[in-house]
Amino acid sequence: MKKPKKKSILKYFEPIDSGKTLSENFGSLDLEGSFGYFALSSQNKNLFLNRLDADTLYEMIDKVGLVSHLLKMGFDNIKIDIDKDDAQIHYLKIYYETMDPDHLLIDLRVSESRFMPQKRFCEEYDAPISLDMVVIEWLSAQNPKSTFDPTKPQLPGQSKPGLGSLNYMMELMYIVGEQVVKDGFMDVPDHFHGAVMYSRKFKFFNPSHEAILRAILRDIKGYSLADMSWGMITGTIIDKNTNTPQVYDPSEQIFPVSKRMKDYFDSKKYKAKFKKIYESKKYYFDYEKMCQIREKMLHEVKPDEL
Repeated sequence: MKKPKKKSILKYFEPIDSGKTLSENFGSLDLEGSFGYFALSSQNKNLFLNRLDADTLYEMIDKVGLVSHLLKMGFDNIKIDIDKDDAQIHYLKIYYETMDPDHLLIDLRVSESRFMPQKRFCEEYDAPISLDMVVIEWLSAQNPKSTFDPTKPQLPGQSKPGLGSLNYMMELMYIVGEQVVKDGFMDVPDHFHGAVMYSRKFKFFNPSHEAILRAILRDIKGYSLADMSWGMITGTIIDKNTNTPQVYDPSEQIFPVSKRMKDYFDSKKYKAKFKKIYESKKYYFDYEKMCQIREKMLHEVKPDEL
């Protein structure tokens, strides 16, 4: 199902006609082939993002190494299912053996939107006035054969262990982003650990948010991702400057594809703002208090309900 918070968070978005709006200043495409007007039509219900069929997507996930990764984990006979609903949400589901819920491995749901940054970003950080984005509405990668254990603790909001496939999905996104001609992929992670995992390739559009994330990871790097996530939920990651809990503020994280999107993150103004906040922030983690609060919370609610 679609993330419940995303609709309210993405207040600077508006839907676009994927057949009419293209971004400027892109580099060359990695994949061969061209698509005409009819390939871009919203009538193409059996094409992912109105452009890519199941066979092409299989070739892509094979190219980035995802098929081989899944095979090593014991999942063979990989199958691709694509669809689009009336709200223009595009579905890419990856199964093994048969296409049924018990054999679902990866569920990716995206839409095409135009991101309209706040005016202060456009002026202060040299941001483009509008950006054509593929918005990640939902992404889950779960191992139906695995169970949680001390080496694979359950993260808040997680119902099954992961597949260790995020790096492959990032590579897939980059190829798809260039193929469909977009400025990038965008997500608004509901949980702090999601932002951390995406941070391998994504950056917060707001340089202050990016700096806070990196400063937290710098200062409490000795703890597990699960502990960090619980620390944010329980208010036990403390800003030393104010002696108050750091609050996770979900906002737009972007995986840049186009030149102008990369230029924004590489700009002197973005980097200067990041550096100023990053160097000013100091954090500590009250681990014992987190454990106490977590134990109490888990008597009242399940981790996958958070």
